[in-house]
Amino acid sequence: MTNPKKQSPEYRLLIAPQFSEIDQTNKTLFLLETTRLFTNFTYELSVEEHLDGKVIRFNILGIRPPQLSLPAIGPARFTREYENLRGIFEVVIQGLDGSLTSCSVQIQPKRVKLLKSPSKKFVDVIVNNKIRTAN
Repeated sequence: MTNPKKQSPEYRLLIAPQFSEIDQTNKTLFLLETTRLFTNFTYELSVEEHLDGKVIRFNILGIRPPQLSLPAIGPARFTREYENLRGIFEVVIQGLDGSLTSCSVQIQPKRVKLLKSPSKKFVDVIVNNKIRTAN
């Protein structure tokens, strides 16, 4: 019996607490990026996002060229910060092909905990509780 080829994830989602020195607020950072590195430019990941109650949705639309076209190597990225998130949230991600996956996270001002990993592995979810400072 042959094992089916394991599909590696196309995207990574980093979720981390962040503190803004400018307005002295706690935020939660969501950084969605491709696992593929681009060698000419660091493209922007085009994402339609929506926060509705305790559900955060990210619909991946594709990639677009960077606004500043300096040569660089890196993944395509999308970044969003939300203020004052607290409680258990479902994060739903829709891929380019329409496939959906979701995970559950518990968010506190200085801590994020992954409660349920994504059901489909086209996205790896990483939680980092080292508080980042945004200027």
